[in-house]
Amino acid sequence: MSGGLQALVAPQEPRLPPLRQDLEIMLSGSSPGGAPSWVLHDPVQHRYFQISHETRELLSVWTEGATIAQWVEAAAERLDLSVDVAICTRLIDFARASHLTLDNAPGSWRTVWKEVEKSRHSLAMTLVHNYLFFRVPLMRPQAALKAALPYVEPLYTWQAVASFSGIGLIGLYLVSRQWTQFVTTFRDAFSLEGLLYFAISLVFVKALHELGHACTAVRYGCHVPTIGVAFIVMAPLLYTDVTDSWRLSNRKQRLLIDAAGILVELGLACLATFLWVFLPDGPARGIAFTTATTSWIMSIVLNSSPFTRFDGYYLLSDLLQVDNLQPRAFALGQWRMRQLLFAPDMKPPEVLPVRLGWILVAYAWTIWLYRLIIFTGIAVLVYHYFFKILGIILFSVEIWFFVARPIVREIMAWPKIGVANVSIVRTAITCSLAAGIALALTVPWSGRIEVPALLTDAEVASVYPVRAAMIESVDAARGDKLTKGAPLVHLTSLELDSAIRSTQIQLALTRARIARSTADQQDRSQLLVLAGELDSNATKLAGLQTEREQLTVRAPADGVVATLAPHLRAGLWLAKNDLIAVMAGGARLTARGYMSESALARVQPGATGRFVPDDLTRAAISVTLSKVALAGASSIDIAELASVYGGRIGVEPDATQRLAPVGAQYLVEFAVPDATVLPNQTVRGLIELEGSPESFAVALWRQVAKVLVRESGF
Repeated sequence: MSGGLQALVAPQEPRLPPLRQDLEIMLSGSSPGGAPSWVLHDPVQHRYFQISHETRELLSVWTEGATIAQWVEAAAERLDLSVDVAICTRLIDFARASHLTLDNAPGSWRTVWKEVEKSRHSLAMTLVHNYLFFRVPLMRPQAALKAALPYVEPLYTWQAVASFSGIGLIGLYLVSRQWTQFVTTFRDAFSLEGLLYFAISLVFVKALHELGHACTAVRYGCHVPTIGVAFIVMAPLLYTDVTDSWRLSNRKQRLLIDAAGILVELGLACLATFLWVFLPDGPARGIAFTTATTSWIMSIVLNSSPFTRFDGYYLLSDLLQVDNLQPRAFALGQWRMRQLLFAPDMKPPEVLPVRLGWILVAYAWTIWLYRLIIFTGIAVLVYHYFFKILGIILFSVEIWFFVARPIVREIMAWPKIGVANVSIVRTAITCSLAAGIALALTVPWSGRIEVPALLTDAEVASVYPVRAAMIESVDAARGDKLTKGAPLVHLTSLELDSAIRSTQIQLALTRARIARSTADQQDRSQLLVLAGELDSNATKLAGLQTEREQLTVRAPADGVVATLAPHLRAGLWLAKNDLIAVMAGGARLTARGYMSESALARVQPGATGRFVPDDLTRAAISVTLSKVALAGASSIDIAELASVYGGRIGVEPDATQRLAPVGAQYLVEFAVPDATVLPNQTVRGLIELEGSPESFAVALWRQVAKVLVRESGF
């Protein structure tokens, strides 16, 4: 083939496209390694790119139409800079992908179109992301901020800082002197009026927070294009676009812009705390209280957190002098994890000082754990936002996209690490640990079932008051042997005593009218009516007196006080359904307890086990399962087994003081051999049964399936 023909078919060497003339390059300080760091500003797209000193030097000798070889040669001659052709190629690709060039080459529009298409999400992904987070710009505040700047300038002085600090310290001291009243105000904040004050204070505080960022940015010459509202899980949150602060090379100025919102809220908290002490009760004091508490909590807990992209994140980024903190930390965290698990010789994504590298790795691992908890919580929140079916679907989507999907992607990336980097020994250790964890989760190691129970007499009688009354005295103790009719508790009822006195007065009045009927014509004419009233009041009085006698609660039969309500004391009011005591007849023993729903399916009828008393001086007793309730217990009637009285069953007392179990519990009874020695009182303990073995994974799946079936309404 001739040389001319070769020239016609040979591929043309790529040449540098023209750079856009509106791009700006600014010094932004130094990198963690000490080298100068630069920012490339794209004013059209309002984007900033952190670039290295080497990249800045290469851009300074960028010549339109030059080949890559000529570009490398120019860098060597004019800047004494030795660069690799691969680095230059990547820089050209970056410039084109970021639309920093004026590339008029044939077909270049296809490349741009492909990039746009890649950046677009599917409809499903758009919905998933947008209902979680989206922004609504409200205003362009630049002109107003510049006009207001002279009026807020005094707040940037040390005198202002000292004044607000002094006011805050005085306010905190004075509040400490009225702490009981302050805490009472906190309880009142949950009323409808308190929630209104909270809403007003929150809007006011967050508005000033964002204005703090905006004013500080404008003060240092930055442009603030928008202030608006961001919606996070449909909850509104104000935001300010201070991206222009990237142009600042002074790190102190960037830190002040980052911290301005927190400082404004702390200043408001100091002022509101001070004013709360002196304001009279009313709306003004309520707003001062909610402003103070909201500002303290928001500043310390939410805004200062470096785990979310609020003020704390940008403060940490500027303090560490690490731009794009999260992506770089995540890359280092992934590298360190892969290095520890498989590839000790794997090269890091970037070279940083050792101490800073470990800080970023620790930050990445911590934020992964934080996100696992937060995204799971958001999934639960989303589930409760919507009706059941849609809630379950959205919950599953959240867990997949934000919890499970990143984990799966990381695991899928492990085979691509490269054989040259992988250590056989370290991989074997990692696989052994993974296999051990899998075995621990999937192998049914033990079938042991524990049932909290109470050993007591089989013939028991529960004792309740005949009516609501107040305890006058407690005449028996747990373990006492009583004969039938012996007093347990003396009760008194003011209402009953008043009814008896009123009936006695009515009875005496009726008798007096009957006695004078011989002299009084009106009473004589109503003699039959009065006689009927006399009999009625006499019967009523006898019934009331009998009811008062029944206020002395007595033993229903010979036996032992097996259980005495632990809260009984003189002066305490009892409702009609409040248990006073449980009497045991002393003939034979039984063990009563509660078994969880998950354990119920693993136990066969007639299963045997042993009762181990909490009192270790007593011997264990063999027991046999004899009875299981057909339905779950709505309340734990054996009070000694409830967690509020030191038992093992978690309960949540409701408004009626019922001990409602946290999870489903079934009442079970166990037979005890006749030869067992009777205790002189009830004994609390734990029954150990051997049921069908079940792995942790199966138990977890059963619980998840139960929740899904229950919540779906099927």
